[in-house]
Amino acid sequence: MNRILALAEKEFLQIRRDHVLPRLIVLLPTLMLLLFGYAINFTLSHIPLAVYDASQDRISQALLAELTKEDRFRLVHRAASPEAVVQAVDRGQARVGLVVPPGALEKVRRGESVSLEVYVDGSDPNFAFQAQAALRKAIQEVNARILVGRAMAGEAVLLPLNPNLHTLYNPENKTAWFMIPGIIGLVLTMFTVLLTALSIVREVESRMMESLLASPLRPHEMVLGKVLPYLFIAFGVALLVLGLGHFVFGVPVRGSLALLLLAIFLFVLGSLAAGVLISTLARTQVQAVFGTYAYAFPTIFLSGFVFPIDGMPRFFQLLSYLVPARYLIEVLRGVMLKGVGFAVLWPHLAALLLFSALVLFLASVRFQRQVVA
Repeated sequence: MNRILALAEKEFLQIRRDHVLPRLIVLLPTLMLLLFGYAINFTLSHIPLAVYDASQDRISQALLAELTKEDRFRLVHRAASPEAVVQAVDRGQARVGLVVPPGALEKVRRGESVSLEVYVDGSDPNFAFQAQAALRKAIQEVNARILVGRAMAGEAVLLPLNPNLHTLYNPENKTAWFMIPGIIGLVLTMFTVLLTALSIVREVESRMMESLLASPLRPHEMVLGKVLPYLFIAFGVALLVLGLGHFVFGVPVRGSLALLLLAIFLFVLGSLAAGVLISTLARTQVQAVFGTYAYAFPTIFLSGFVFPIDGMPRFFQLLSYLVPARYLIEVLRGVMLKGVGFAVLWPHLAALLLFSALVLFLASVRFQRQVVA
């Protein structure tokens, strides 16, 4: 027993001497608790809403007031035409679009039903279900107020407001169509960062890095030589998942495949550089694994991969803009499900380009300092 305790004491001392591992042991559970406690919220609020109001009377005003009541929806765009409502949803400017026809008040007075056209972003089935439920609830409350007055007058009329729901991009609410673009982002994050970090740290631990440093290779040549194979492998993995998603699960690719591959290239390049950056901070493969998990956790929770960003507190919504996978997933879903092009997706591509350039610069600086040291 004494020998066992002595060995255990030695292991504790070794962990305590490690400057990185104890911090990661504390950081990861804390990060998970904060993300699960605050960021993960399936109850949506402030849903971005685009409206074309051709009536502009008491009926449409009452409906908009009910929709924005209790922060259910947030009016972000007043469209100039019904087509502009769908375009706003295509661009991601709004997640729900509403078209109110002209003469709503006159139709209600005549006892007729007003047909509302509602367009919901169905790329996320969970979001679409909640958004439709919140919209139906608001319309029912407006209908109830109108019908109370009609009932007191002894009139029998149709429902004043009748929504025609159109689920865009994923009309059958197939979960696989929503999940597979996110899975590509998660797989590429874990695959590229982990393998690159482990590869370089393994070279350092096995003393192979010293042999490479003694060679005529320059530091940037060593980095490029290390990451280049994983760049091709990551592309192969991405194409494999895309192919399986298309041919097995029927996920469409409605937009430009070249645009999709460009986004994947920029993301993979930045992720490989992130792996190099982690390898300059980690001294052992265990530290590299923990560092990769710490890097990947925000991808899982804050990228929109599974949990809707619209349901998060404002702080975590802003924090999600620092997660590169968010922009990749936006491009993947935009190209695959919406069929939109560069004119809509260029901000996300620009963010991926900035991410790649910045992380490549930081990784090069850190690696060169490590070589000189």
